[in-house]
Amino acid sequence: MSSILSSHERSVIQTLLEVHYSIRAIARFLKRSPTTIAYEIKRVSPYNAEIAKHLAKENRQRRGRRNSLTPEIAAFLNQQLGVYKWSPETAAHELGIAFKTIYNWIDDGLLSVGLSDLPDQGIRRKRSHDGRHRVFAHGRSIEQRQKSVALRQEFGHFEVDTMQSGKTRGDVLVTITERLSRQHIIRHVSGRNSHAVTPAIIQFFSGIKNAKSITVDHGREFAKYDTIETALGLPMYFAHPYSPEERGSNEVLNRYVRRFIPKKRKIETVGTQELNQLNHWINDRPMKTLNWQSPRQVFLQHV
Repeated sequence: MSSILSSHERSVIQTLLEVHYSIRAIARFLKRSPTTIAYEIKRVSPYNAEIAKHLAKENRQRRGRRNSLTPEIAAFLNQQLGVYKWSPETAAHELGIAFKTIYNWIDDGLLSVGLSDLPDQGIRRKRSHDGRHRVFAHGRSIEQRQKSVALRQEFGHFEVDTMQSGKTRGDVLVTITERLSRQHIIRHVSGRNSHAVTPAIIQFFSGIKNAKSITVDHGREFAKYDTIETALGLPMYFAHPYSPEERGSNEVLNRYVRRFIPKKRKIETVGTQELNQLNHWINDRPMKTLNWQSPRQVFLQHV
């Protein structure tokens, strides 16, 4: 139980004192420590509940720590959390403060951002089936991929996926993630079938000389995997159906992209300049899992 008395308890103390209850009797009645009651009565003589409440409030205000949220810190957080979509933990690391402090400032309404602006602050709804993710039974299973790839100790193993706009058919975003560095690249592709996606993948990986493998799901946009393997000389592995955790890095970063490009927005409206800016923001963030380096810093150490 808190040692702070409520307004009701102070009123009871005043009433019981007026009928000559002892300190111990009042403590038993309120189920409080006699020391707490004695200290309360000592502060105001003769005891008055309203005056005691006012004094207690003033004491708490004097005792409270000075708010360390300066206008400069508020501006930094509003930009990094609201515009660049950083997590509170990343922002807290940059400021050298506890990340719970940032949550407290948000809860108290001291920042212009809200909980809805933070990562994973909404229920992920199941996407309606539109035929894009019909599976096929060809290609190398992820079970054939070297077990060491899961350890993320070797550069050059990539995960690839596509992102669509809601239930509508049209353009897609191809997202490519390098597992070690978490470098996340987004490309706009006109069309959502294998005829459109295949050349985009080949073009990207032709510029990565030390790529070692590609892992995708069984979406039909990857049906021309043999063309990709032949053109690049890279093995292409397929995760098990309905197992997004086998492409965990790509899935997590796709959710980050969705904060800028929600499902209700048509991919056709996403311009090159916006994608370039988004690629910069995503890969320039310091990440705890990278020992607070950015994905770009780690990626450039290997290419």
